[in-house]
Amino acid sequence: MLQQLMRRLAWLLFAGTTVWLCSMQLRQQVDPGNRALKVPGSPEAHDLRELAEVVPDDPVVLVACLTRGTLELQPSELEQLAELRARLLELPGVRSCEAAPIDDPGLWLLPVGVQAERRFEVGARVVETARRLVPPTLRVLATGLPLIEGTIADLVAGERQTIVPALLGVLFAAAWAFYRRLRLAIAVLLPALVAIAWTGGTVAWLGHRLDPVAALLDPVLLTIGVAASVHFVEAFRRARLAGHSAAVAARHARLRLRRPACWATVTTLLGLWSLTSNDTPAVIDFGLRAALGVALAHLFTFVLLPPWLGATTPPARTAAAPEHGAWWLRTLLRHRAAVLSLTATAIALAATGVLRLEMDNDPLRMLPESNPVRADYEALAARLGAVELCHVLVPAGSAGADPGRLLPFAAALRELPGVAGFGGAVQRGGDGRLALPLLLRPGGSRDRERLFADIDRAGLVLGLDGARVVGEPVQIARDSARLMRGLVRSLGLSLLLLTAAMAIGLRSLRLALCALLPNLLPSLWLYGALGLAGRPVSVATAMIGCTMLGLIVDNTLHLLHHYRDGRRHLHRGDALRRALDRCGRAMSLSSAVLLLGFATAGLSQLSTTVEFAMLACATIVLAWFATAVLLPTVLASLPQRREAAGSTP
Repeated sequence: MLQQLMRRLAWLLFAGTTVWLCSMQLRQQVDPGNRALKVPGSPEAHDLRELAEVVPDDPVVLVACLTRGTLELQPSELEQLAELRARLLELPGVRSCEAAPIDDPGLWLLPVGVQAERRFEVGARVVETARRLVPPTLRVLATGLPLIEGTIADLVAGERQTIVPALLGVLFAAAWAFYRRLRLAIAVLLPALVAIAWTGGTVAWLGHRLDPVAALLDPVLLTIGVAASVHFVEAFRRARLAGHSAAVAARHARLRLRRPACWATVTTLLGLWSLTSNDTPAVIDFGLRAALGVALAHLFTFVLLPPWLGATTPPARTAAAPEHGAWWLRTLLRHRAAVLSLTATAIALAATGVLRLEMDNDPLRMLPESNPVRADYEALAARLGAVELCHVLVPAGSAGADPGRLLPFAAALRELPGVAGFGGAVQRGGDGRLALPLLLRPGGSRDRERLFADIDRAGLVLGLDGARVVGEPVQIARDSARLMRGLVRSLGLSLLLLTAAMAIGLRSLRLALCALLPNLLPSLWLYGALGLAGRPVSVATAMIGCTMLGLIVDNTLHLLHHYRDGRRHLHRGDALRRALDRCGRAMSLSSAVLLLGFATAGLSQLSTTVEFAMLACATIVLAWFATAVLLPTVLASLPQRREAAGSTP
């Protein structure tokens, strides 16, 4: 009696903690400045702090007023715009407001410097005031980094309120369609939901904010957790069909899946932990949080599902479990030549595409094309030719402090393709440092990184010691390149760790190398296709490799575990058939669930989330082919030898 009471108290404490953590997650704040995407200790961050000692570092909101067509601004309109400038200066948080001299008679451009700590709130108020007071004969465009980052933050905040409920609804509908039992449908979702509450609630309780990369965490954890639950539910159903009671079937599923699930968890954690080798805080945080969430999802699968499924009330029906392994294996062997030749051709094409890959990451691309902030940015950039500013910082005592040396350098910079002109006069700091402002043409991080390298190189060629390009556009471009290189490094490290872990878990290097096929080939094919299509690798694309490894390896390890277990006393063909009978349906169902889940995430308004979701769907389809088609074909085609300890020839 006492033991039963303690058990009930433990469950009540667990439920209360889950509800409290869920409430903490719902109250989590968003990082409006997306600071987690910037490397705080990078040379560019240091240069920004140094530039602030020479040039005021107030964030700028650009307000532009345009006439309709080719008309010029009228005197009455200019008077109203002057009144608007005066009203903006009265707004709390506005630091500066001076019309920029431009040659376009139909355009009035007003850079508004705002308080850094309140730049999103003040920027929104500036835009609202401008749209209200500008004459109706003029068109208003508003852009600037505060507006872009603030809009991204608003979209990130809305993701949790829209995408996750939609994803939850789709997954529940799919589980209900597959099983036609409410208890089984809930069992598919239960561990993942509790893991999300515990992970997100803990992160929020520790004071961490939500950023665009962290917004991917809930969909990833939900789909990974559901995939793990499907394997458990399928093992439970097979035991029930064999005539066992619900409690016995639940214990049977737990015992049968304990070992493969344990190694699936370990290998998934290794893949996610490899992200911590990156320099970008957002990616490091995502790797650690996703690893925690995956560990909790797998733990809750074995803690929550046995008592939940063990309470099933319908009586067991004795029936033969469906056996499709023999038919599937015969089909694969009949088309073995076609499968292997198709795979070899795809690998060769993908290898040529990978060699053409380039990296690019533009924060503006996170916004949908229809977003007003992005539309205004592109319209103003097309009208002016440039809307962003960076500086060339020349240290005190450098040869660049001599006007005779600085002018030829400035003239050389003016000819670079990404430079639209000068953004004003050269500014001098109190210690003699100079800051030369440059207007930048629109461009992604790939083109910007090349431009900034050319600027630094020009300073070296002309002998301007220490002259370097600095500014927020420089930091964004170089942090993006640093992010991409780190993700490629993480993918390589992840594959190395996975190979070692699978060799230990399967007790066979040969099977571990076979297991690499369904884990390596989907990423190779995906990146190869991007290269052949001429699409650059973005932050969302680059994260696919490491993140999807954690999803793919689950099915691979379940199949190889059952195959190796069967090889102890069965011939290879019989062992393969038994392995496919035991986990083939679960592999297909979990892949279908993952596909539905990520397809639902494609409804997001954040372009990065949409891109991640669509590429994840493609990876899941390729991974299913590699696991359910290619891997059994390769195993059946191996030379006769002992694939696992204790196997028979």
